[in-house]
Amino acid sequence: MNKKFFIHQITVYHFNSDETVTRLHFNEVYFRHNKKTNLIDKGLEKGSTGSITIPTINELDISKDDYIIEGIVEDEFDLSSLMKKYQVFKVVSVDDNRKGSLQHYKIGVSE
Repeated sequence: MNKKFFIHQITVYHFNSDETVTRLHFNEVYFRHNKKTNLIDKGLEKGSTGSITIPTINELDISKDDYIIEGIVEDEFDLSSLMKKYQVFKVVSVDDNRKGSLQHYKIGVSE
């Protein structure tokens, strides 16, 4: 993979099986997101989607329903507080592509 595209940083808030939240930081990822506004019968509805590529050979503990913020964030997890300060994305898909020469995870997110 060409390293010149992996210029983003993200913070992942991962929900553990014991209902605690672990904050994970990743440097050198590729984060592509699209800001969208849809016209619905009640007005405008905002909604962004995106995909994140994390080059790694290691197993990552990221799953659906985790939350991601672009950049390194040190805040404790409080969804309403985070949404006031940052653009918060919810993980909707996790693809483990650690096979072959281009090993990576691809994470699908939605606002």
